Amino acid sequence: MGVFVRRTATVAFGLTLACFQPPLFAAKGDSEISKEAAKLNQRGIDLLHKKEYEQAIVSFREALRIQPEYWDALDNLGKALEAVGKDAEAIVELDKAIAIAPETAAAYADKGMALFQEGKYEEAAASYRQAIERHKDFAEAQNGLGASLLHLGKNDEAMAAFRSSIASNPRNADALGNLGAALLKDDRPAEALPFLRRAHSLRPERSDVLESYAAALERDGQAHEAIAAYHKLASKHPDQPAPWAQLGYLYYRSKRYEPAVSAFERSLALQQDPDVLFALAVAQAEQGKLGDAIRSYEKCIALKPDDANVRFNYGNALFNAGKYQDSATQYREAVRLNPSLAHAHYNLGITLLRLSDAKSAQSEFAEAHRLDPNLNPPTK
Repeated sequence: MGVFVRRTATVAFGLTLACFQPPLFAAKGDSEISKEAAKLNQRGIDLLHKKEYEQAIVSFREALRIQPEYWDALDNLGKALEAVGKDAEAIVELDKAIAIAPETAAAYADKGMALFQEGKYEEAAASYRQAIERHKDFAEAQNGLGASLLHLGKNDEAMAAFRSSIASNPRNADALGNLGAALLKDDRPAEALPFLRRAHSLRPERSDVLESYAAALERDGQAHEAIAAYHKLASKHPDQPAPWAQLGYLYYRSKRYEPAVSAFERSLALQQDPDVLFALAVAQAEQGKLGDAIRSYEKCIALKPDDANVRFNYGNALFNAGKYQDSATQYREAVRLNPSLAHAHYNLGITLLRLSDAKSAQSEFAEAHRLDPNLNPPTK
């Protein structure tokens, strides 16, 4: 699980663009701005609020045509360019802002965002550090530094940066979520949960936060709460297969096969995933609906013909349905694909006994025992 970056639905929690924040310190020359340039800059800010980014860019450029060293317009232009994915252009404008007011923290943070979006994590981290040097309690820059460090594999440093961001602003949902995601990635779901719960309470509309919160609940063994969270996620995004599939797995592990089957079917109606088809077939077999399970296994094998585990489980369903010849065929295919699958050898032996081929059955029992000494031939 990676770091969420808020510009689009990328992978994890967000580096805040903060497009509408005033500079943390007054920038040189901004007190001498012409009324016309200031009006155009404010119009650009209003357009940013409306997410009309291209028009905002035009307005900021007009302000800068009138007054080229207008720091606030340069910084806002950089943010607007970031918002439409023009990170290289944003960096050019932000460098101009930094040259005008090198002691102002905001432009360094905005440049860090643009560098992060370009995948230049070392440079992004350096820019965020410069922002923090100029304003030690700059929560957004601390969060951005943490995200950059996490991408560089420096997890402990990243978590320290997220904690600093939370200390600077305890309501920073991005940093709370990122710290939770980092702890979850480090296989520490119990520690992650308080941060993810807080992030979710602050930003309940954020699906990425909810998804990580649900995953942490699941990995912490809180199945009932995880099911509720995934239901909420599925209701927010009924057209996405993943939440339904995850619900199916949770219900299955709770031995609630009927809702598991229903959830898997909802997921498969949106996307034919062989792993979900396999899970559906297993759940149907657990229900005793062998006909349904066999049909699901057949669909799964069409998508994953070389999966020994699917073949083995398909063989089990056929055996339980009394289709011994077909069952033997699937077990043979399973051991061909994975000769070390001891239980497939053993079950093939049982099936061959049903087919009155005792000699071949004994051979399979011997191989099963060789692979797993706990598997002994049946006494009768």
